[in-house]
Amino acid sequence: MKKFLLIPLAIILIAGLCLTGCAEKAEKGGILRIIAPSGPTVMSYVPWMGPADRAAIFPAAEALVDTTTERGLFTLGIEPVLAESVDVDEEELTITFHIREGVYFHDGSELTAEVARWNLQQVIDGGVMPYMDYYESMEVTDKYTLVIHMTAYNNQMMPTWGWWTAMYSKEAWENAGATDDERKEWARNHIVGTGPFMLQEYERDVSITWVKNPNYWREGKPYLDGIQVTYIPDPVTARAMFEAGEADVWGAPAKDAIELVDMGYYKQSGWPMLPMGIIPNTAHPDSIFQDIRLREAVEYALDKEAIAQAMGHGLSEPVKSLPMSGEWGYDPERGRTYDPQKAKDLLAACGYSLANPCEITLVSLNDPVTQDAVTMVKSYLDAVGFLVTLDLADPGRYWGGTFFWLTPDQLGPDADLVWGFAGGMDTNYLQTYIRWFSTEPFSDLSYLGHTDEQRDMDVQAMAAIEIEDQIEWITTIMDYICDNCLVIPVYGTRSYVIQQPYVHSTQFTQGFVRWMTEEVWMEPH
Repeated sequence: MKKFLLIPLAIILIAGLCLTGCAEKAEKGGILRIIAPSGPTVMSYVPWMGPADRAAIFPAAEALVDTTTERGLFTLGIEPVLAESVDVDEEELTITFHIREGVYFHDGSELTAEVARWNLQQVIDGGVMPYMDYYESMEVTDKYTLVIHMTAYNNQMMPTWGWWTAMYSKEAWENAGATDDERKEWARNHIVGTGPFMLQEYERDVSITWVKNPNYWREGKPYLDGIQVTYIPDPVTARAMFEAGEADVWGAPAKDAIELVDMGYYKQSGWPMLPMGIIPNTAHPDSIFQDIRLREAVEYALDKEAIAQAMGHGLSEPVKSLPMSGEWGYDPERGRTYDPQKAKDLLAACGYSLANPCEITLVSLNDPVTQDAVTMVKSYLDAVGFLVTLDLADPGRYWGGTFFWLTPDQLGPDADLVWGFAGGMDTNYLQTYIRWFSTEPFSDLSYLGHTDEQRDMDVQAMAAIEIEDQIEWITTIMDYICDNCLVIPVYGTRSYVIQQPYVHSTQFTQGFVRWMTEEVWMEPH
């Protein structure tokens, strides 16, 4: 039996303080003012929530387990949070969450094993809980012990089920309306969690105000009195406010970020990167991109270093292959480098040339940054013998199902390439792969085809118990993805925000999925 109490919580908290400056004593008080482009659409009903919604409610919500700051080859990358510890018994096929005693929601109700079970059951009933094929049952064995029974061992179950839903107040939900439909609507604009801050006011598309939770379970935290987030989609307006001292934190575009750092502002960043890239249509059996030569021609045609420099102004980096440096499965020898002649030769072998180009469509979002990126991609592809038509889709058409979550028949053989996120960065890269590209993904990318060979590898990878074996499997699988040119990463930017110099924060040091806002503090200013 493996007990996942990876790093004692006290050590984690001390490490977090050191990241903010061990030589300085954290000051209490102040309202942290943040500028963000947009806010949540749903705050506390998980089946309706997306990644942006979860990130927006970091101050108020916590999970049973979450991502650690520590990053490296031989760490699973998670720690207990609202669970005091977690036991995973691969022989008995159980996951046992030992719920931390003395944790209360913002409404004063207590977090118990039954409340944790209810939260998980809501996600199951909503049809969005991953790995249900591995789920048998769930039982509360005492007030603070929740046991999940599996049908087979899966190394993704514990970190995913422990994090997938933050813990929300069951009592608040029951008091929010007479029917579940009324409660779901209430959950769009309300949240009652266990986090260091409580919701005071939310005005959609305008602002959200968090105030200090006086009964927070971590003694002496949070340091701040509150957090005020103002939604400003226009970067010109946002920068003017930031420079005028009307905000403390802003996720500035790359060019603005470099200029602000040169002016003396601080760039707070961490390890997570969202690589941008291309997914060819390997899903439909009649797609021309079933021919690996055309997929390889696309990758050889792209000068990733030039694209990264142009798009990131020095903050972005080319991504030769997945995973990135420092991640499980990384291999510096993997991937294809810019070679336009090789791209032309591959196209010629398929019967195409500059005089007889391969006509294709590249789908992308229609925002200005994305348009700049795909316009550069088009110029490189056109230069070797493709003839690219850009299909710039509004967010509703792009994300709402037209290009993602379609069956191969719905997608059709004439879909060619889609530009977007080439994966994420989760607690470790096996988890990233499983969630994005595997045969059991969370986001089913409709352009990406799958094979029986890949499915067999996925099953064995998720069944691996030892971390060394998990790393070996993700290395093997990523060789398969890269060798077959199924995903073509182009460039990525390490996540960052620009801060006023007096702000001390650990944002992004625990990846995209967690921000310990209780550790944030500000010097007198």
